[in-house]
Amino acid sequence: MSLLIETPRCVIRAWQPERDRAGLMRMTSDAQMMRYITGGETWDDARVDGLFARQAGSLAGDGVCVGALCRKDDGEIVGIVGVQPLDRLDGFDLGWWIWRAYWNQGLATEAAIASCDDAFGRAGLQRLYACIDPDNHASHGVARKLGMRAIGRMKASETGSWRNDALVDVYELTRPDWQAQRLR
Repeated sequence: MSLLIETPRCVIRAWQPERDRAGLMRMTSDAQMMRYITGGETWDDARVDGLFARQAGSLAGDGVCVGALCRKDDGEIVGIVGVQPLDRLDGFDLGWWIWRAYWNQGLATEAAIASCDDAFGRAGLQRLYACIDPDNHASHGVARKLGMRAIGRMKASETGSWRNDALVDVYELTRPDWQAQRLR
């Protein structure tokens, strides 16, 4: 199965490890980029391989994944956006990371809207969560723009077995709420 979601400026596509490793490593080896993802801890090759494998499995099993966000004009990877299953909550995780050279340009919101449309439409999912570092004010803003509702704070590891024990604010969005909002 493949994934291709278009936004006005970008596409979200499934990872191609040989092609995408350098772009993903650029982001995951940058402590500033990773401050809200892993508390600034950078990733090694094994962790990158784990993301590639987990997302390929998610795409094959559930028809969704957190994929590469690429500019339409030149294919450059500018972020990571999409949906993946949570193994410790009843639902799927909506996530977005934008490479810092592209912060404050609306790409996270643009890509997250397209991901919600795909998840609730084509994939038929019923519930999405977003797990956000309490200090990541920009991502809290994206969640609110999507119409997500804050439901509490918990350890990230309580949402997904691959995550650390850092505290995250959890937001929720249901399919009926998304559909009602899109009809306005």
